[in-house]
Amino acid sequence: MRITNKLYAQHIGWHFKKHWQVQGRRVPRDTGAAAELLKMGIQVKTPDELLNEKKEFQLVDIVETVPKPIAEDENHPNWHTTACHMFKDNNVLLGGLQQAQVLTNTIEINSFPQQIEDAISNGQYSKVVDRNVQNAIFSSHLLDAQQVKLPKIKLIDRPAYNLPRLYGISHERRNRLVINKLLFEIEKLAGRSVNVKRKLMDNVTFQTSLSKDNDLLSFILSGDKLISSSRALDAVKGKFDGELPDLYPMKCVVSIPKRHIYTENNFYPIRSEISCSHPHTIVSFFDKAIVGNIHGSDVSKTQFYGRSMLKAFVAAAARAKQINGITFCSDLQKPVVVQCVHTDGREFHFGVFQLNTLNLDSTNTTKNYWFHRGSIEMFNNCSYKTGRPHIDGYNSEPFRILNAFYNSS
Repeated sequence: MRITNKLYAQHIGWHFKKHWQVQGRRVPRDTGAAAELLKMGIQVKTPDELLNEKKEFQLVDIVETVPKPIAEDENHPNWHTTACHMFKDNNVLLGGLQQAQVLTNTIEINSFPQQIEDAISNGQYSKVVDRNVQNAIFSSHLLDAQQVKLPKIKLIDRPAYNLPRLYGISHERRNRLVINKLLFEIEKLAGRSVNVKRKLMDNVTFQTSLSKDNDLLSFILSGDKLISSSRALDAVKGKFDGELPDLYPMKCVVSIPKRHIYTENNFYPIRSEISCSHPHTIVSFFDKAIVGNIHGSDVSKTQFYGRSMLKAFVAAAARAKQINGITFCSDLQKPVVVQCVHTDGREFHFGVFQLNTLNLDSTNTTKNYWFHRGSIEMFNNCSYKTGRPHIDGYNSEPFRILNAFYNSS
C-alpha cells in the first residue's frame, strides 16, 4: 500500500456540534432586571407562556359509531323477573325427537301424507336428470374453487395432538351449492306453471314466544333457505291418534338455557300482504362444528330429527301468530302446514309439520302432527378415483322426495 501525506483538515460539522453542546450547558446569569420589573408592578413572562397559551378543554360526550354494550343485570331494559327458556340454532334437545314432541304437543306419524307418497312413487326421471344430480354433487363437494381453512380435526385417543390443518370447501358453501343445484334441476322439471307460484329466500329468521305448563319458551331459529308459495299448503285430511312420549323423570324444558333478558316478539320474514307469503318448505343446514349438546357430546340421530321438527314448528307458529295476532295461543281454525328439509350435504331428513294448535299445555287434547321418515343418505363417499370424480353408494331417493315437496300444494 502506498503511503500518502497525513491530512490535518478538520470536519466543520463536528465543531458546530461540540459548540452547541458547550453552549447548552451554560447557565444564564441573573442580571436583576426581573426583580426590578416586579418592584415596578410589571409582570415578566417567558416566551413559551406568550406563544403557547394554556387552553381549558371542556369534556364533550361523543356519540360513538359502536354503542357500548349494556350490562346484563337488573338495569337492562329487557330484564324480566320471570326466566325464559331460549332455544337457538346452536342447541339441540337432550331427549331428541321425543322431547320435541312433548314440548310442542305433537304426535309422530312415520310416513308422509298420502299426496306426497303418491308423488314419490309415481315420479319417473330420465338418465339425464340422474346424471345432472350426480354432477350437482360433484360440483358442490369436489369441483368448487373455494379453499378455506376447515375446522380442526381431533383424535379421540390423542386429544392434545395437533393434526395439520386442512383446506377445502366450507361446510356452509357445500350445503348451499348442493341445495341450489338440486332446486335448479327441480325447477326445470316443474315448469313455469309451478315456478311462478314459488319464491326462494336465503338466510331467514323466525322468532316466536309461547308458554308450556307455566314455563315461558322463546324460539329464535334461522332457515338457510325458505320456499314460499302464493297459496298455503292444504291441511292433511283425516284424524290421527297417538300418545305423547313419557319423559319422566325428565322435564320437557331440560337442556334449554334460561335467561332473564329477552323480548316476547314474533317475527316472520315476509309481510302478510305480499302474495307469496305462505310458508311452503324450509331448508336447514346441519354443521356438527356449530350445533351440539351443551355438555359437548356429538348430536345423536334422534336429536337430529328433533331439530328438524322444531325448525318446521317455529316457522309455522310464527306464521300463525302473524295472521291471528301475537297474543293468540289456542286452536287454529285453519291449520298451518310447513315442509322441512334438514341436511348436512350428504344425509337428508324430510318432514311435514301441521300446526293445529298453539296451546302447548299437556291438558290440551288437540295435537299437532309431524309426518316424517328416517333420514336418507344421498351417497356414501364422494372422492377422486384414478384422477376422476367418483360417487360411492349413490341414492336418488332424496331428490325424488325433494321434487315431491316442491310440487306439493
